[in-house]
Amino acid sequence: MYNYKVRVRNLVKKCDTNNPFEIACYMNIDVLQLKLPNTIRGFLVRVLRRKFIALNANLPYEAQKIVVCHELGHAILHKGYGYYLHADMSYYVPSRREKEANQFAIHLLSHSSDLDADLITKVISEKDPDPREVHKILSTLL
Repeated sequence: MYNYKVRVRNLVKKCDTNNPFEIACYMNIDVLQLKLPNTIRGFLVRVLRRKFIALNANLPYEAQKIVVCHELGHAILHKGYGYYLHADMSYYVPSRREKEANQFAIHLLSHSSDLDADLITKVISEKDPDPREVHKILSTLL
């Protein structure tokens, strides 16, 4: 299991920013806004050793920010394998990697946003929060 708090703190310190878009740029991950199906918020893909985060261009800025945080979690924790975050609020991919990316996203969001601090603190303070609850919180933020 990862120490998300330390990983995010070190990343923010190394990149000298808490903005997920700037962190992606610092890490040479291109963030592309594309016309994607409404069921897909975004995904991480690796092409010819380059990483790209594709974002649904129809999402508002705050939603894009959350998706970038989630996909950065995959890029940092999972060495760039391709994954996606669905837009369907009831949809959940029950995998360890999705849980880890969600945890990473929540910790990075706590650094990079003025989101409800009580809500984020509640999730972060749980030793092993229910991944469905984490996904539900991220979905409600969108």
